[in-house]
Amino acid sequence: MSNTRNTRTGASRLASSSINRRKLVQAGAAAGAAATLARVPAAARASAQAASYDGEAATITYGFWDSSQQAAVEAQLAAFSEQFPEITVELRQVPWEDYWTQLQTGAAGGEVFDVFWINSASLPVYASSGVLSPIDSIIEDGSVDPSLFPAPVVDMYTYENAHYGIPRDFDTIGLFYNRDIFDAAGVEYPTDAWTWDDFRAAAEELTDESAGQWGAGLQTSWQENYYNFIWQNEGRLLSDDRLECVVYEPAACEAFEYLTGFFTDGLTPSIAIQQSNPVADSLFPAGQVAMMTGGSFRAGAYGAADANIDVAPLPQGKVRATAIHGLANVMWSGSENPGAALELVRFLAGEEAERILGESGATMPALEGMQENWLAAVPDMNLQVFVDAAEYSVLVPDPEVGFEWQIAIQGVVIEGWSGDIPAEEICVQAAEAANAALSGS
Repeated sequence: MSNTRNTRTGASRLASSSINRRKLVQAGAAAGAAATLARVPAAARASAQAASYDGEAATITYGFWDSSQQAAVEAQLAAFSEQFPEITVELRQVPWEDYWTQLQTGAAGGEVFDVFWINSASLPVYASSGVLSPIDSIIEDGSVDPSLFPAPVVDMYTYENAHYGIPRDFDTIGLFYNRDIFDAAGVEYPTDAWTWDDFRAAAEELTDESAGQWGAGLQTSWQENYYNFIWQNEGRLLSDDRLECVVYEPAACEAFEYLTGFFTDGLTPSIAIQQSNPVADSLFPAGQVAMMTGGSFRAGAYGAADANIDVAPLPQGKVRATAIHGLANVMWSGSENPGAALELVRFLAGEEAERILGESGATMPALEGMQENWLAAVPDMNLQVFVDAAEYSVLVPDPEVGFEWQIAIQGVVIEGWSGDIPAEEICVQAAEAANAALSGS
């Protein structure tokens, strides 16, 4: 498949609610930040390499959003403090809903976390405005080796040939399923040989309208749902020059029509139901949905829940494909203690920090060889599926193209899956809306 960006072959060589609120907030925040950050004071837009740590006492802040990972982050910082007792790290956990607003406002006002999490949507905005400091020095001195991390995720955090972030984790997409529902219906569990037809047939067999049970749970997430099916059908999102959205092409249209059938036939919760009861956070863990396409970042919570859940590869179309994404640690260019901040970035990219992250079960570490710790943390689920999926992964669209066009597609998809647009028209209208966004009209 032409759009595929594979990592190195083999797991041992491998170095993001209802109506997808998180993606909408993420994209909106990135767009809003671009205008605000254009007003960042020149002094705060310096992007020189950070100085080396001089061993003096220093206090820095570390910002992140996911409270479910707080224990893991605290353990990482405790280990960091053992190596650097003179550096005090103050943790700043800010909920996702407020994180980007606080970051954007802070950057404009000259007060940002010294080190913090960032995603691919925001990296180009903050790098181009000079809020972030390049971290190539820790690569050039050999302490961090980018080749030990999934290549597509490394690329996400490289801007104009400079490295601004080191991946802390990566995620791929799989098919979560509830063993108890399958057992009760006498349906065999999903396998790596499943096709789209198998997925549809099982959804039909497992749907029980009288019991309020759906065979499939299709979210409106582009990353966890429809992008994967477009790519599996050898479809494209953008033209080769990235100037036009081409989901009007037959391959993408077929994928949209296939997915729309699940809504039309009542095999997945309706959009109206999902607005108050999100599939991933409510219906699936509650046992009302038999199968759900979802990201590896959900595995830790599902593994800890009182539910008999496992995971299989996504059902395949003409080819195998899954979206790949990941988060990175970056540092603020205006830090008063840049050397100390750089040491934290370096440490968080290392084996000890990534081992701690994996052992927590919260998310899949990005560093080569550390995925084994994550696998062992949730032993009752076949998490190897997510590691292996990196071999046929496709990079979530380049954030430098912008996200407004993706929001435009999602809006049309939601309308279509609500029954307001004929199935065969979804791809056409989605392309029209996306291209209007791309052209700025």
